[in-house]
Amino acid sequence: MYQLLPRLPLRPRIGYDQPTYRMRPDLRKWRARTIWYSPMTSHPRAWWRVALELRIRRSNGDSFQDFFSKMMEKTRGSDFVRVRAFGALGDMGCDGYVISSGEVFQCYGAVNGESNKAAYVVKKMEQDFATAKTKLDGVMKSWTFVHNLTDGLPVTILQSYTKLSQENPGIDIKLMGLEGFAGELFKLNDDSIGELLGLAAQAEDLIALQPMELRNLVSDLVQLNSQLTAPATQIKPVPVDKLELNKLPIHWHQLIQTGWQNSYAVQEYLSRYHDPLAGDSIAQLFRNHYAQLKAQNLCADDIMSHLCEVVVGGGPVAPSRQVAAFAIIAYFFESCDIFEDHASKVAP
Repeated sequence: MYQLLPRLPLRPRIGYDQPTYRMRPDLRKWRARTIWYSPMTSHPRAWWRVALELRIRRSNGDSFQDFFSKMMEKTRGSDFVRVRAFGALGDMGCDGYVISSGEVFQCYGAVNGESNKAAYVVKKMEQDFATAKTKLDGVMKSWTFVHNLTDGLPVTILQSYTKLSQENPGIDIKLMGLEGFAGELFKLNDDSIGELLGLAAQAEDLIALQPMELRNLVSDLVQLNSQLTAPATQIKPVPVDKLELNKLPIHWHQLIQTGWQNSYAVQEYLSRYHDPLAGDSIAQLFRNHYAQLKAQNLCADDIMSHLCEVVVGGGPVAPSRQVAAFAIIAYFFESCDIFEDHASKVAP
């Protein structure tokens, strides 16, 4: 059974149609021991960092190229030129071009941000570069291969990239993945980011958890777990420094800590849910996915993003759904044994 935290009475705040919940006194001290604290105002960009990864991983082919072009048009303005294929001319190895720097961009968007065909990606990258070098000689000063392989690149792609760079010292050859997207995107103001990735929950959303969103997510997760056949595993105690122990990046610190303020509402809802094993079921779902992702040698950041996708599902995620989703993620992060712990630092 997952680790059910001690039940305390609800303390609704006055002034809202639906009761919301304050941080429980017995958890406040535990959470205060984390090394970093995030004010509510920083939550939107933390969510957008996750939303960016989900967006580019879910995009492929033309949709990936279109998102890249929209972002670059916002960050570079008229200095960026969107390029598309014209009949027999093709795109000449160029999906976008920055006039001032002579930088050529070529996009590759794999389905679900994964590519089990490393040889194909290497061949495409080398052929696209060769085409651009031949067709765009005189205007191309640098060439960037833009990809959506968010979980990491096969080593053969790095070998090919190194070889191309060594053979073409006069051209600045680069790779652009998730971090490159983030570097461009977060040059923008919040309104512009919202136009690309949708609205993010604000402080007023975080203190007004919507019961219907929580109900829908819990129901979806219980149903999703019912389709799995993996064996149950024993729950271990939760380490008090779990965020730091797993080297989760700052944006995940922000999102989990903001989710904690509503995690008591998740516990209260599960305690009254018509299926008394719903909490066990969701905990098992998280553990199964965590085990599968860990077996792929993914880093903690990538694992959290995949788990987030399990919770929020596909498509746009409304602010009210974000709040409920991170309340659930935060609750099960602290109450079941996903991510690593160590025997010397566990909650008593």
